[in-house]
Amino acid sequence: MKKMAVAMLAALLTVSSLTGCSKAGNDTNAAYLKDTDLSKYVTLGDYKNLTVEVASPEVTDDEVASYIQYVQNSMAATVEVTDRAVQTGDTVNIDYAGKYADSGEAFDGGTAQGYNLTIGSHTFIDGFEDGLIGAELGQTLDLNLKFPDSYSNADLAGKDVIFTVTVNKILIKPDFDDAYVATLGIEGVSTVDELSNYIKGKLMEDKQTSYDTSVQNEALEAATNGCMFENPPQAMLDRFAGLYADQMEQVAQYYSASYGQSMTADSVLQVLMSQEGYSGEAEDYKAEQALKLAKQYIMLGAIAAQEGIEVTEDELNEKLTSDMETANASAADSDKVDSLDAYKETVDVENIRESLLSKKVIEFLATNANVVEPSDDAEATEETAAEENTEEASDASEDGE
Repeated sequence: MKKMAVAMLAALLTVSSLTGCSKAGNDTNAAYLKDTDLSKYVTLGDYKNLTVEVASPEVTDDEVASYIQYVQNSMAATVEVTDRAVQTGDTVNIDYAGKYADSGEAFDGGTAQGYNLTIGSHTFIDGFEDGLIGAELGQTLDLNLKFPDSYSNADLAGKDVIFTVTVNKILIKPDFDDAYVATLGIEGVSTVDELSNYIKGKLMEDKQTSYDTSVQNEALEAATNGCMFENPPQAMLDRFAGLYADQMEQVAQYYSASYGQSMTADSVLQVLMSQEGYSGEAEDYKAEQALKLAKQYIMLGAIAAQEGIEVTEDELNEKLTSDMETANASAADSDKVDSLDAYKETVDVENIRESLLSKKVIEFLATNANVVEPSDDAEATEETAAEENTEEASDASEDGE
């Protein structure tokens, strides 16, 4: 699993991400902050002027160069070459027809016209692409090849075949210059230098977002560590256990759709456990996460009460309206809701209110935090731990697939 994907899983399963995905409102035993005497369960510590260590966002020239290289690698071959033969790296437009060498009979799936093939991509069986190197524009040639013994199609595995190939076009990528950049359609970007500055700005936006998130997470952790807690009510623990399970299911679906690899809630759980080096039972891990989330929500609710931080009805309705529009956009006509009141019947409104409140308080903590650069030793330790956790999480994900 990619490092970014592993980080995404953890980021989506945080205290401010549980936005009412389960309909706990139908459960008369569910416990919410508004119904709880928070002072019984938390003694707040000093939550203002918390000192947190987070490295300032920075984009290096190497990062910009790497992205520029990515753009170049993604360029389509569109410039026709007419004065030389096919070379490695060229994209050739070809017609081809495959037949069995012994019978001369065409086999299924072995014929195409106007197919674009990059020489060296190893898209076709061994010998096909190499056999076209040196071919002239317009030339037709026969390639005597053999399908691998392990080929997935049993009718072709190990068979000698002949491909008759005609080279229609030889294409190469255009020069990566100002003229090419101007065709990308990026507003205000028409030169290579302007593209570099544009990419640097976009990378900085991403890093700033990551920085802001890190400051919030560190401030939340520091505030939590400064409190004294009593065990929350069991009904609240049960609610957060359900929300956590629902969110893992949503993360699994999001990952599967985004990365094209099947992911289940159980495999998400295994990744997170491995990332944290947790060696206990899965049920125990989920119980610990529910306890952590419940405590943090209680703390955030207590801070909100002390600081007069609230979620207005307008803010709540704005969030619900946005969620409703998103849900309707992908729902079948029979499942669409036509009013906000109807939508409220399908979600846990109070939990959404709590989620909005938690985000406000976390932003308050971050705004009032004293952010300092980490020490060199701390940075080295953090980088090493991140690499180790990523490798472990990747192994766990592969094992679960």
